[in-house]
Amino acid sequence: MSVAFSFSQGVSKRVVAASVVGLLVASSVALIAAPAQAATTGFTAANGIVYGASADDLTITAIDYTGSEKIVVIPDTVEETGTTYTVTAIKDHAFDRMALTEVTIGQNVVTIGEGAFEENSLTGIIIPAFVTTIDAYAFSNSGEFSSIDIPASVTFIGSEAFTGNGLSTITLHEGLIEIAAWAFDSNPMTAITIPASVETIGENIFWDGHVVAVTFAGAAPTLFGTDNGNPSLGTTEGLKVHYLSKFGVDGGFTTPTWMGYTTVIDPIVSFDVTGHDAIAEQRLVAGQLAVAPTVTDAEFDGWFTTADFTTAFDFSVAPTDDVTVFAKWPLTDVVAPSSPTLSLDLGLAVGDVVAGAPVTVSGAGLAVGSDYTVILRSTPVLLAGGTIDASGAFTASAILPTGLAAGQHTVTLTGTAADGSVISRVAYLTVSATGTVTYLSYTAANAATTVTAASATTALATTGFTAAPLGFAVLLLLIAGAALVAARRRNVA
Repeated sequence: MSVAFSFSQGVSKRVVAASVVGLLVASSVALIAAPAQAATTGFTAANGIVYGASADDLTITAIDYTGSEKIVVIPDTVEETGTTYTVTAIKDHAFDRMALTEVTIGQNVVTIGEGAFEENSLTGIIIPAFVTTIDAYAFSNSGEFSSIDIPASVTFIGSEAFTGNGLSTITLHEGLIEIAAWAFDSNPMTAITIPASVETIGENIFWDGHVVAVTFAGAAPTLFGTDNGNPSLGTTEGLKVHYLSKFGVDGGFTTPTWMGYTTVIDPIVSFDVTGHDAIAEQRLVAGQLAVAPTVTDAEFDGWFTTADFTTAFDFSVAPTDDVTVFAKWPLTDVVAPSSPTLSLDLGLAVGDVVAGAPVTVSGAGLAVGSDYTVILRSTPVLLAGGTIDASGAFTASAILPTGLAAGQHTVTLTGTAADGSVISRVAYLTVSATGTVTYLSYTAANAATTVTAASATTALATTGFTAAPLGFAVLLLLIAGAALVAARRRNVA
């Protein structure tokens, strides 16, 4: 490497020399830190797969096939002249029209290109768990295989991706976002379930097929047709759309028709076992009977329509809407709820430093599944919170934060009793300018201390305000919002 400098009057030779040394050192560091990548412009492997130019990270794409074998393995990695490349993609039409009978796709492949395996004679295909994109025509008329499982990693299925493959079963998973036009047309399958994650469905995805039941796991996706008005789900006679009743309110589905298709509400039967081993809910097709779960507990005393066990549930009558069925157990197995109790201990005494002090809370006799919260005010700070377990009890701990302003504050523990009433315990404390406790009580605020400006604006520090029984997640949002407003005020100031 040559370095040229021209000297002008008044320029110090020492400065120039230092510049030269610095440049040489920097160049040496750059050479050490960035060794040349062993990239390639492409090559053909021994099995006839042609690979294109590699990227700087040594990933590479299979772009063609020149071999004669009808069974092809696309590897996870491929080595050439001592360098290992990771095979992450299959290029458009790379293996189309090769009369292939079997293909193994490497576990590192992310993208399967347009028409990649179009018009072959495959008897089956396994799509690896890292594939995210299956482009148009990727497996169009690629063989005869009765079923395929498209993994949860796949977010996009292109137009006519699986046309005419003799598929009677297609399994889709949550994570899929878009199914393009004619994706599954000309296959003999009669039913399919669309994951809740699907947002867009193209036109005629089941065109020239036999699908008569399309079951949606979630809310209605965004559907679109062409200028010719082709419907998204095809035109098979008798096709019905199945959805859950909760998605008929805010989820976009309508009854008795939706997007021109007859709709059916599938009821959900849930089983309340009051602390025993959980039993999975049953999603039924309209008119279908629920199946009485097998209960191994010898003391089980039947299924009932209400929690007071006055009316037995009739499994011979098909539910018409969502329903909860209650399991009855002997009285000896029923534990009467205890009186609700809450315990709050700050672990402080007058004169102690507030920052880092332990907060210990517990409760019993509370509503199962309800939330409890521990909040420091005046500016609300969530110290602890959670959900009451099947025993109706909880224990938790936290610490008081640093930087607590001088003045009056409260720590409020709130829960919900088994009868639905809200109960709370409050600790009142006053903090000095040096961060120590000058007053602490679990019964009343300190009337002798002037409330700080910060607590006066919220009117919470001295009142021991008990929050309404908000859901835990909603309360988190409210606290975050309050913190954001406070931050904005500080920025303006």
